[in-house]
Amino acid sequence: MKIRRSRTQFVVLLAVLLLATPTLLPAYVDPGSGSFFLQMLIAGLLGASMTVKTFWKQIKSYFNRGGSSPEE
Repeated sequence: MKIRRSRTQFVVLLAVLLLATPTLLPAYVDPGSGSFFLQMLIAGLLGASMTVKTFWKQIKSYFNRGGSSPEE
């Protein structure tokens, strides 16, 4: 009985929340936001490339474990 009551309360709460929310939400994205997201994407790519550059020998040795390395 207790489980059925909590389910009923959950369904009623969900219905109230769905009916209380507006269907159309007007939104405005200014040019500053777009340039900020573009800047963050470029910074992430450059950061990832610098990380790979810094640890390139370790990455290379990880993939060449099974065979003999050309340096030997």
